[in-house]
Amino acid sequence: MQESTKENRNNPPIDFAKLSSICYQEADTDYHEHLETYLYEEDFDSVWDGYINISPEKAWSGRMIHFHQLYTRQTGEEVFPGQLYTGGMGEGQVLILNLHVFNGTIRLQVGHEVMEIDKKKKLIRICYLENSKSEGSQFIRFKSLPNGKTEVSHKTFYRSGSWFRDKIIYPYFHTKAINEFHGNVKRWISSRN
Repeated sequence: MQESTKENRNNPPIDFAKLSSICYQEADTDYHEHLETYLYEEDFDSVWDGYINISPEKAWSGRMIHFHQLYTRQTGEEVFPGQLYTGGMGEGQVLILNLHVFNGTIRLQVGHEVMEIDKKKKLIRICYLENSKSEGSQFIRFKSLPNGKTEVSHKTFYRSGSWFRDKIIYPYFHTKAINEFHGNVKRWISSRN
């Protein structure tokens, strides 16, 4: 994907339709693992509905993460910030996000593809696009609790080929990014009740 500083923000656009996803391979032990867990007051159906139906712009907006584009492989549909989108999350959707780190001094563009959405398995699986700094998969799993609440776990298997990036940089910024994402979904679910 793209990395920019204030000096080089005019990179040519990337044709996201031509990029492939590079997913975690269970047989390959060369991945790092990251896990965060979130608790929701609402039941599974309400939480699942929130994750599936929140607009990408609402889900992926915060101090660090910014929605840039959604591209649907099956239809060629493109959605950009400011456009109304009510189609929900779907398999084959490519999400392009801009990450602003160090107060926007460094801006990274990352791409993910939604590979699997399975309500019976209580699973959303997302893979990184080629040309990203990292490769791997993110597994968002839902667990109904006996008290009627819902636990959501976000487990990521990733690698970049750089020890420093994988051990120092990635865990910190990935935690910030997914906390913004899950926080946005949580607020959206709460606002609907």
